[in-house]
Amino acid sequence: MNYPKKKIRLAVIFDQLLKTGGGYQQALNVSININKSNDIYEPIYFTTYSQNISILKEYGLEVIHIKISKINRAWLKLRSYIYSEFFLKIIQKFIGFNKFEKYLLDKNIDLVYFLSPSNWSNYLENLNFIITIWDLCHRDELEFPEVYKNRIFERREVSIEKSLKKAVAIIADSELGRSNIVNRYMVDKSRVYIAPFLPSFNISNSNFVINKYIKEKFHISRDYIFYPAQFWAHKNHIYILQGIKILKDKYNTNIDVVFAGGDAGNLEHVKKTSEELNLSKQVHFLGFINNEDLVNLYKQSIALVMPTFFGPTNIPPLEAFALGVPVLYSDLPGLRDQVGDAALLLNLDNPESMATHLLSLLNDKNLRKNLIDLGKKRININNNYFEIVSLICSKFQIKMQTWK
Repeated sequence: MNYPKKKIRLAVIFDQLLKTGGGYQQALNVSININKSNDIYEPIYFTTYSQNISILKEYGLEVIHIKISKINRAWLKLRSYIYSEFFLKIIQKFIGFNKFEKYLLDKNIDLVYFLSPSNWSNYLENLNFIITIWDLCHRDELEFPEVYKNRIFERREVSIEKSLKKAVAIIADSELGRSNIVNRYMVDKSRVYIAPFLPSFNISNSNFVINKYIKEKFHISRDYIFYPAQFWAHKNHIYILQGIKILKDKYNTNIDVVFAGGDAGNLEHVKKTSEELNLSKQVHFLGFINNEDLVNLYKQSIALVMPTFFGPTNIPPLEAFALGVPVLYSDLPGLRDQVGDAALLLNLDNPESMATHLLSLLNDKNLRKNLIDLGKKRININNNYFEIVSLICSKFQIKMQTWK
């Protein structure tokens, strides 16, 4: 006899800000895709940033703001290192549940789903959780300042190891991502699920009118390549400048470069390098741009060029595929698997590979068409977030019957 199971009240934690770029877009994608009527779980959305409330409302998501002061967050962190059941019970009796978890318990939450890597997962004392891990690049590429400075590596390592070993389920981006999680942190493989990145919701669902004056709007005088990425060192903007310099000096071909994204600490270095290479008139720094301009800049570019060191997967190649734009992408483990034969791969040790690929694109219309066709086929992957979250919740349902 099949007994009715209690529907899981699933807290979906949106712990991203718009300025985080790809991370925000991925969290938004997942939020929209799992917001479906079903018999297994009921999503209740929370955010740790008040700025997100009005933005998410535009997508039909009602969100509860978890408001925690800096002092209370410091106490939460300290409290997370108290393991004694005796002292925890005393704290809970005289101080109460921690303020973060109380927001969730007051809404009768059964299970928590963190849409991104999050330290908040380490503050839970009574609730089980699902954690998302996009990458382990602090282990893959530990030379970069955004990884090694000010003990960032150590903080991330401690937080990830703690949350992974306690998570009911872990959602990774790829086979390589799952393999790294299992091998580096001794996590049971059966608890790690793969859900590939999706193109940004605003890109894959765009109905923007083509603006044929987009180049004039941003004072772009030549054909251009496009790279939407924040200015981190690992995004490797310098490689693009070197490749454009080779095109100019060795092949007598001048094209522009359009960079869109906020400064994460490396913008001045990129600007200074463009001046040193005498490329200032060919390089455009646009900062954050709206979705309509983003789509138009993609569509009218020669190609997306993304020589990032971090992976194993990224969102811009998927956006370019969806919009019919050729892709030049890093020839690195995991990254090459993401694009398959639908992109031209860049040797990051030699920027001339970028120059020769661009020459081929400029001179061979069939190559361009072939890449666009392959990209569109590549983007037709199954969106399995709803199925994965449903599977995780259904397994949790069975066990939860024993105590709830």
